[in-house]
Formats: sequence, C-alpha cells, structure tokens
Amino acid sequence: MITDILNIRWQDVIDIILTAILIYQLLLLLRGTQGIQILAGILILLLAYWGARRLDFFTLEWILESFVKSLLLIAIILFQSDIRRMLSRVGRRAIFPAGYSEPKILEEIANATDSLAKQKIGGLFVLKRQGKLRDIIEGGIRLDATVSRELLLTLFWPNSPTHDGAVIISGDQILAAGCVLPLSNRPDLDKALGTRHRAGLGVTEHSDAIAIIISEERGQVSLAQEGRLTMNLSRTQLLHNLNEIFTKNESTNTGWYEKISRLFEKK
Repeated sequence: MITDILNIRWQDVIDIILTAILIYQLLLLLRGTQGIQILAGILILLLAYWGARRLDFFTLEWILESFVKSLLLIAIILFQSDIRRMLSRVGRRAIFPAGYSEPKILEEIANATDSLAKQKIGGLFVLKRQGKLRDIIEGGIRLDATVSRELLLTLFWPNSPTHDGAVIISGDQILAAGCVLPLSNRPDLDKALGTRHRAGLGVTEHSDAIAIIISEERGQVSLAQEGRLTMNLSRTQLLHNLNEIFTKNESTNTGWYEKISRLFEKK
C-alpha cells in the first residue's frame, strides 16, 4: 500500500480530503462577497507576521502576534453573517434534502403564478433540481432571497428590470432573477408559442429543471419538464403536478451521494 510506504494512516488521508473540501466550500461561499476581501487582508497580515519572525523584527512581531492569537475570535466577528448563512443552508438541506419538501414553498410559487396569470403578466420560473445551472445563474441578478408570492410578483411587474428574464428557484431560495435561458430549437413547436415558452422548454431540454411559464397574451399557465409542455393549467392542477414531481419523485430518485453533496452544494 502507498499509505504504508509513506507512513500515512487512512484516517490521515480522509482528514486531508475533508479539510480540503471544507476550505474549498468556504471559498465558494465567500466568492463575490466582501468577505473574500477581508480574507485576503487576513492572509496578508499572516504573511507579514511570518516575515517579521524570519527577519527578527521583534516589535512588529509582537504587534502581529497579538492579532494572530485573537484570529479565531476576529474571524467569527467579521464573518458572522457568512457563517450564519452557511449553517442555515447546511441545516436546511439536511432537513429537506429534496429542496421542495415544504408544501408552503410550492404553494407560494403556485399562488404567484396564479396572480400573474389573472393579471396577464408574463413570467418564467425555473425550479432547480439536481442539475447545475451555474452559468445561467451567474448571468442574472443574484438574490439569495426567501421564496414569497409578493417577491415573485415584484420581480415580474411590468417595467421591472427583471420582467423579461427568468427567476431561478432552489428549495426555499430565489437564487437569481433576470436570467437568460437557452431557447428550444424544436421545429415541431406551435408557431404561436413565444420566446418565454421556448426558453422554458429549452432549459428543461438541457437540464432536469422544471419551468413554469405564464403567458402575457392569454394569461395561461404552462409547465415544462424534460422538453415536454403541459399547457392551460389551473392553480390546483399546477400545484398537484409540482407536488407529484418534488415531494414524491425527488425523495426516491436522490441517491446517497447527491444527498450528501447537496449539503455544501454551490448553486
């Protein structure tokens, strides 16, 4: 065994792997936030402390040593909001591994869809499942906000900057708004279907996501899944279909690897 030759225990290998995963996920969590700038500043000070010790700069070393000894407390204070968000995300996914297990989430989405349809306001919701939508999310406006009927209505209100794009939802979180989706190029589609329907179909052709499309012209609701379109759904029918997809199929189709990896997944 290689571990025997190098005198490394199997526990050490697992320890190193888990530590690397934790550090990587923390960096992903901080990416694009002010926290990454703070982390860079801390690393610079640590390098300065190491340099002061190597060069025998006693006064500078004494000052920086006080900072290093309090580093854990300082990190908790500076990153308290990021730590709270990470723990909330991990805990939420551990309790609700399928993402949409809470009936209230699907009801909020169905209620928002029904309100938009009655007012003939166009909308496009993409409900993320196991597939990655990182490129689509990064092209939109990042929100990371809790799903609510009121917020969904606001995002698609006429003249809103996010009105013409798609909203990406994962679990109880609205990840991004104003997102651009790939359009379906199927030649057999009804010519009366507009860009929203083609975008909703397109994202389901490229991923396992579910798309809800609200027609601006007719006020009709459609559901896209795996490149198939179910049209003219009532609120009750939409909610029934969503419950069938998420509260039943997700729990049986999700393997142990997906359940564990989803705890720290960066969408």
